[in-house]
Amino acid sequence: MSDEIEKADAPKKVVDDDRRWNYSIHYQKRLVELIPESAKTALDIGCGEGMFARELASRRLAVTAIDADGPTLERALAQDTAGIDYIGGDALTYPLPTASYDVVSAISVLHNLDIVEGLTRIKELVAPGGIVLVVGAAKGTMKTMPREIGASFADKAQRLWRGWWDHDTPSVWPPPHTFDDVSEAARAVMPGCELKDHLLYRYTLTWTKPAA
Repeated sequence: MSDEIEKADAPKKVVDDDRRWNYSIHYQKRLVELIPESAKTALDIGCGEGMFARELASRRLAVTAIDADGPTLERALAQDTAGIDYIGGDALTYPLPTASYDVVSAISVLHNLDIVEGLTRIKELVAPGGIVLVVGAAKGTMKTMPREIGASFADKAQRLWRGWWDHDTPSVWPPPHTFDDVSEAARAVMPGCELKDHLLYRYTLTWTKPAA
């Protein structure tokens, strides 16, 4: 565990991971199966309470998880920390080793950043041959409005059935970027990346960095 943070009791009630559900969690579960068996190290950017970091650690990866919000990290540290090194800091500026991580993930993070700066930083940190896993939130447009109106009915049913977990981490909302904005930036920064536009203002982005 990093020297910057000491383990602390959570100021907010901690919820078991298997009881948490929201749209970002729904889509992140699809990404973990893409992690190559050869991967040994992972970086989770904007880790929040550590749910995805714990998922990565459960796959025997040595995980570094970074977030700038102190109270959120206190809740992460009050949970299982096995295999995870938590760091308090801004992933854009913290002196993380570049080109060093087999997996770099960012779950519901990029809409809080300048999209080009965020993607460029992720590209710097992932090792050659490593994979980037992103779940993002995008702003709706007139083009997507009919689809999202229809999806809102499914939204209500899902919340009734599954419940809804929300974090207390400070976050920008609504997202400042449309899916088209993200697509333009991602294809410029990470040529060959795979982008998927999902219902309810979410998208996924995956990219394998070319081997050196």
